[in-house]
Amino acid sequence: MEIINASDIKPVLENQLIVPLFILDSLMMPGDSMMMRVFEPRYKQMLDDVVIDSAPYGHVMANSSIPQIKGWDAPFDVGTLVEIGDLEENGSNLLYSAIAGKRFRIISLITPELENIDFGGIFPSAHDLEIEYQDKNPNGKLYLRALIEILPKLNGTVESNKWDNLIALWESYIIQIADITGFDKDDPQFIMEFNDKIKLQNDENIWRLASMVIDTLDEQVTCLKSQNTKEVVSMIESNIQKKLGLIKFFQQSNE
Repeated sequence: MEIINASDIKPVLENQLIVPLFILDSLMMPGDSMMMRVFEPRYKQMLDDVVIDSAPYGHVMANSSIPQIKGWDAPFDVGTLVEIGDLEENGSNLLYSAIAGKRFRIISLITPELENIDFGGIFPSAHDLEIEYQDKNPNGKLYLRALIEILPKLNGTVESNKWDNLIALWESYIIQIADITGFDKDDPQFIMEFNDKIKLQNDENIWRLASMVIDTLDEQVTCLKSQNTKEVVSMIESNIQKKLGLIKFFQQSNE
């Protein structure tokens, strides 16, 4: 990934965007949602900007294997665009729901204006920090941004019998987990996992399954970068098989 200053930003091409980046210790698959709490000035500034512009931001994961940028963690080069919902203030924090959508690839990173400073848990306002650089670069930001390319939807499909077998494998895994944990299989939340919706082969259900079973970092990154349905489905199947193997080992060791 190229690293540029805010003053060097060039016009974007079709299918490209410049987005703020929220760098965390996990990735989100398309369709995922989570509750977020923001207290750092850089991310409060980011939320102000995306709310005013009615725009998404990029959810990415910190990559400790590459150098930091002005003391801030740099991300992996793939992520998902996030829409904000139910934003509210809670004391000095901002709370909202993050809903992940389209996947993207980072082309270049745009550096923040200020170095990372340890404020010892007592943060200044975003406005106070903005004053330090606005005269020099009024277009600068406290947060890391990126020029991104939107990744297309997954190509192709898998054979209907292969998809049916995958869903059957998933159901077997869920039932075994319920047996181990003592979960009530008559519970409506449990039954919901087996409704007709998830049995349909579409992008929504593929990413839903991927989110639930692919839990290693390398595979999550590979999954988000995937171009075709067969590759993602193969990863889902492999992970379910691994989990079923662990359950079998657990059961045998307790006999």
